[in-house]
Amino acid sequence: MTKIQPPRLPKGLPAETLTQLEDHQEYAAIAVSGCDLTGQSASGVLFEEISLKSTGFTGSRLPGLRLLDARLSGCDLSGAFLEEARFRRVEFTGCRLLGVQLASVQLDDVRFKDCNLEGAVFVASQAKALHFDNCMLRAVTFEGANLDGAIFRDCDLTNADLRNASLKQADLRRSKLDELGVFPQDMQRAIISPAQAVQVAGLLGVTVMDEEL
Repeated sequence: MTKIQPPRLPKGLPAETLTQLEDHQEYAAIAVSGCDLTGQSASGVLFEEISLKSTGFTGSRLPGLRLLDARLSGCDLSGAFLEEARFRRVEFTGCRLLGVQLASVQLDDVRFKDCNLEGAVFVASQAKALHFDNCMLRAVTFEGANLDGAIFRDCDLTNADLRNASLKQADLRRSKLDELGVFPQDMQRAIISPAQAVQVAGLLGVTVMDEEL
């Protein structure tokens, strides 16, 4: 199993209230809670050594966002545009990310736990040490993404699009794979359970039958 490096956060982060994000602004070594940043528009923002709790980014446009050593709890990023973002040592816990746009994102040591990412877009994203734990991933698009070594534990990947994604040593054993969009070559070296093997064979048009007596 690929180990995830947790965020490196100093103890006793001072509380700060954010109301407006600015282009290329750096927000470092702070704790933010209960702020409404809905519909914000800013490029190249950096959040470093930061705790974000119950903060809303719904519909915000934050291309090139950088999250470095960040912990997000109960935040709402639904419909946010975060293309070409860079996340390093980041934890999302109990967050809503419905339809979030994460195309061409770099994900290094990132964990999503108890999150709803239904309809999220990870097209052409690159991941190193990525875990999804107990997440809703229905209709998520991972087309063309590098998911080598990613762990999907107790997730719902119904109708997810994994076409042309790299899944070498990606562990899907404990997740739901109904109506998965995938090509045969995409599943090479992915890790699945025996029960899932029959299911995936069906998705690829292979008929699995018992031997005739």
